[in-house]
Amino acid sequence: MIQKLFKWALGFPFRAYTVMELRTGFATGLPILSSSLFAAYLTGKLNFLYLALFFICGFSFNIVANVANEIRAYLKQEEDENTFTGHLGSEGLVRGDATFLDACLVLLAWIGLGGLTGLILVYLTNSWGLFLLGCLGLIGALCYSLGPFPYIVLPIGELISGLLVGGLSSLVAFWLQTGWLNMSAFIYAFICMMLTVFLMSTNNTGDYEKDKGVRVTFPHIIGFRNSILIMIPESILVIAAWIFLGFTVLTWWQFIVGCLVFFVQGYLRWLKNYFKIQEVYPEMGRDFGPRPLLLIRSFHTIMALLFFIAT
Repeated sequence: MIQKLFKWALGFPFRAYTVMELRTGFATGLPILSSSLFAAYLTGKLNFLYLALFFICGFSFNIVANVANEIRAYLKQEEDENTFTGHLGSEGLVRGDATFLDACLVLLAWIGLGGLTGLILVYLTNSWGLFLLGCLGLIGALCYSLGPFPYIVLPIGELISGLLVGGLSSLVAFWLQTGWLNMSAFIYAFICMMLTVFLMSTNNTGDYEKDKGVRVTFPHIIGFRNSILIMIPESILVIAAWIFLGFTVLTWWQFIVGCLVFFVQGYLRWLKNYFKIQEVYPEMGRDFGPRPLLLIRSFHTIMALLFFIAT
């Protein structure tokens, strides 16, 4: 019995990895990082403890949403060998690489870590508003896929994810550093929100056929080609927001580097070929799903470094 338990525990980290989709956890963590350092750049001071605690909290709640999505796919039998992406960090439950018990334990562990770091922040800031926002974030992460009304099956999933994962987390990160919010904070949060929307939209567009009969996503409402073409006005809004920051609070070199990131990771390595797709094909999600994630990683990591240098 002890030998079996030891063997189970020894293999648990690998099995846990297969249901967490760790690479997308940074979709929340990195906006928190760059927004915190953006605030530090504007004020000239950085509260590293608040940054670290909120980064861990946001990252944890994103993993909670990922694991909840894995559990849903397993319970609803929404995935099979024809829809697998081949990424070892996800689909472990439906592939049989992890058990339902593994997924539940992972879910509870990340809820515990995110909740603990969140409660420490509430204690340090003495803010009940922050506590309520944390509860909202946790409920949003769980109800993304689970519960009686999971919004992943509705055409509002992209918007809610963008508001919570990108926009709200960015504003809270800024507030934790400054104690106030201004126009620059909201403009930067809008950019963070739209980058998250890009990620969700691209994944839903790639799953256009797979989701039929299972989910009604935004691409199903506006049509496949329109779900791609809508990136044009959305991208224009992001660039306009960046130009506004460039004329108001950014240094010329921060602005130029940001433009280069948008051009290389946003256009050359993603949208340039994405706009050419006329109809969905089986490997589309695998080919283009990671592209906006690379944009998110590049933008937030590079800008966080530049903000830190200028602080």
